[in-house]
Amino acid sequence: METILKYNVKALKAEIKRLSEYQIYLKNQRKTVKLVGDRVIWPSEAAWKHRVGREQLRIMFAAYGIMRGKSFDQTEKNNRPEGEEHPLNQFRDKIDNVLLMYLQEVPVEQEA
Repeated sequence: METILKYNVKALKAEIKRLSEYQIYLKNQRKTVKLVGDRVIWPSEAAWKHRVGREQLRIMFAAYGIMRGKSFDQTEKNNRPEGEEHPLNQFRDKIDNVLLMYLQEVPVEQEA
């Protein structure tokens, strides 16, 4: 039996959706005046968690784009001068780690 390597795109999309919903929750918790609902965490802590989550989502969206066969320029629009490297290149190690995390082996039946 032979195996091939594929990316688990559904799992990555589910994680992106979960983190995106949490970002919306943090947006409300960052408010100091017009808070909707109850205060669960301090606004400064919510702002810090939002900043960390934003970078994590950016990395995950870049990994999702690579899974779909897109380049960094197609994944994230950026107005940069010609010849300058893309800003996502500084996160290349983290993007590769996300890609490895969602890599799975799929068994393939061989025909005789």
